[in-house]
Amino acid sequence: MTLLQKKKTGKTHKYNYDISVIVPVVERHDDLEGLYISYADEIKKLTDRFEFIFVVDGHKDKAYLEIKRFAGDEPKIKVIKFQKTFGESIAISVGLERAQGRYVFTLAAYMQVEPYEIKKLYDALCNDECDVAIAKRLRRNDTPFNRMQSAVFHRILKLFTGAEFGDISCGLKGLKKEIVEQFDIYGDQHRFIPILAEHKGLRVKEIEVEQHTGDTKTRVYKLRTYLNRVIDIIALFFLIRFTYKPLRFFGLVGSFFIIAGMAINGYLIFLRLFTSNFGLTDKPSLFLSSLLIVIGIQIFAVGLIGEIIIYTHSKRAKSYNIKEIRE
Repeated sequence: MTLLQKKKTGKTHKYNYDISVIVPVVERHDDLEGLYISYADEIKKLTDRFEFIFVVDGHKDKAYLEIKRFAGDEPKIKVIKFQKTFGESIAISVGLERAQGRYVFTLAAYMQVEPYEIKKLYDALCNDECDVAIAKRLRRNDTPFNRMQSAVFHRILKLFTGAEFGDISCGLKGLKKEIVEQFDIYGDQHRFIPILAEHKGLRVKEIEVEQHTGDTKTRVYKLRTYLNRVIDIIALFFLIRFTYKPLRFFGLVGSFFIIAGMAINGYLIFLRLFTSNFGLTDKPSLFLSSLLIVIGIQIFAVGLIGEIIIYTHSKRAKSYNIKEIRE
């Protein structure tokens, strides 16, 4: 909502802080106290009105006790502890919901970026250069393997989504609080906030920052992790391209199966009519063609049902973002 819209509607946002920082403590984490002190020292140069929200997953009891210890009675530090394990996307969603700052930043629970670089993202948001600012680490001292796997990941991401980002996995991101409510994050979609923002018509800016020296160790993940990343990208592809038009995808796939089945059937009928020694008894191709047609109809029906569901809920679903209204 622009300033003009606020004047017309009479609605204004009241923020208790200038900056809210969300730190999801879910998987890897290092010196959380050192992380807080380093970033808090840099943020104090920008404003005294800030808060840190640590969102701790259910299995991170030691991290929770560590945060409580160094937080003490510090009012700027808030801690949310889950009863069980929910994952990073849920942790960030809860943090975004609880944040009371005009600008909201997310951080990894370990040093990825030099703390002073947060000023670049803050300035971009304050100067209204963008609605979402994300950090792109300059991997000058990173290992060749880390660079290679990052390049492959982003190449696959661009192939499926067309996104031009170079470091979408970096935990340092900044958003305006007024657009936070437009994101419904689940699964592992927290990595794709910039792409989801662009899909909604918001302005996203990637800003080059210095990578922290503690983030240059070779990172090797389990095979399941790499497979999950690819699956997440495929899921994102469907969310962006076919969320509001599922029949285009399911209809295309279903039509392919139906046409293939009908072509085989047509060929068999031609042979039966014009070839004297050709019979249809016990022909596997006849069963295959029938199966293809049935599968195609079922897939097409799934897309049609999806279209009906979206149509009936279209008034409540908002897939756009209005920048300004002049009357």
